[in-house]
Amino acid sequence: MEGLQKLISKASKEYESASRSLSESGRRGGGGGVSALSSERSGVLVARVPRENGQAVSVWTCSKLCAVVFVAGVVVGYTLKKRVRRWASKLLRRLKDD
Repeated sequence: MEGLQKLISKASKEYESASRSLSESGRRGGGGGVSALSSERSGVLVARVPRENGQAVSVWTCSKLCAVVFVAGVVVGYTLKKRVRRWASKLLRRLKDD
């Protein structure tokens, strides 16, 4: 539990320093609307500049979103597969009867 707390405090400090440096570079006119950060250093994939609150997309958030979309795709794929099989079998039965 201590390790998790240390990790969280370290990540939040790195996030604050990264967002602070991004907002400062935005004020100086550096960078465009989006700037990429090193994911090994701060765990932040993309941060929007020059927002005051320093919104960012973390690796963890992106991973969770990808997992949810993947699971939803699998569920939709299986239901579509069943529907297509039913439709095809009905169509083949009608053709066979004719």
